[in-house]
Amino acid sequence: MSWAIIADSSCNLRSWTPTAPDTSFITVPLTIHVGGEEFVDDAQLDVAELNRKVAAEKEASSSSCPSAGTWADALRDADDIIVITISANLSGTYESAITARNIVLDEYTREHAGVIKGKNVHVVNSRAAGGKLELMVELLDRYLAQGARTFDDAVSYIEHIEERSSVLFSLSSFENLVKNGRMPRLAGSFASKFNIRMLGTASNEGTIKIVGPTRGEKKTIRKTVEHMASSGFHGGLVYIDHVDNEQGACALRDAIVEQWPSATVRIVPCGGLCSYYAEESGLIVGYEWA
Repeated sequence: MSWAIIADSSCNLRSWTPTAPDTSFITVPLTIHVGGEEFVDDAQLDVAELNRKVAAEKEASSSSCPSAGTWADALRDADDIIVITISANLSGTYESAITARNIVLDEYTREHAGVIKGKNVHVVNSRAAGGKLELMVELLDRYLAQGARTFDDAVSYIEHIEERSSVLFSLSSFENLVKNGRMPRLAGSFASKFNIRMLGTASNEGTIKIVGPTRGEKKTIRKTVEHMASSGFHGGLVYIDHVDNEQGACALRDAIVEQWPSATVRIVPCGGLCSYYAEESGLIVGYEWA
């Protein structure tokens, strides 16, 4: 029996390898459209070049989700598959993956004389982006590595993790989020006008919810740690994604470890999609509070 953990490219793991036996990890890329050019958000993307093109482009740019056919190609090989997607309220990626799941299971049933046993696909709406997906991927891998698991066990586990984890966004620019309808225009305009960072989180529906403005790195870090504590974090796995802001990510990591010495903090550069929306110096923090 083979397993696959599959995420879209809002998960910023690119060269990551699972520790669980007979388990693969696959990233399905979204696409960013800038000035008539298409940038596929895969491991070959030059993220710095994408960011330069986005900054220089005066016309509106956008992103698009993977097609159902692209998803289906990723779903055909393994026996048991868990798919983790960006929030269904931020992208059509989740619905595209559900369509692909139905296509692949129908194919399998026809090829095996009406018997579906032996092929399982579950699609999880993360209600987030970035660090929360990375956290979910790693924790699922740890779970599978502990020993024999049924598919239903894995589904119950990953749904539990999705419900008991969260994401924070610390951003200094909001232009692309506002232009693409991912953030209220009033909040984005306020933050840009006064040149302040804005701390946001994911709502229960998987949309971006504003926590509040912050001024200066120290206040941003303090407010981030305070929000993590108030939402139930007491030490565990944390992912910090950054857009050309490793220094800020390291400072936040140090503050988290000082507050919770048992925390494990991983720092990851953003890929194309998260860089596009988080913009210059943005941070995305995924953490568990189970």
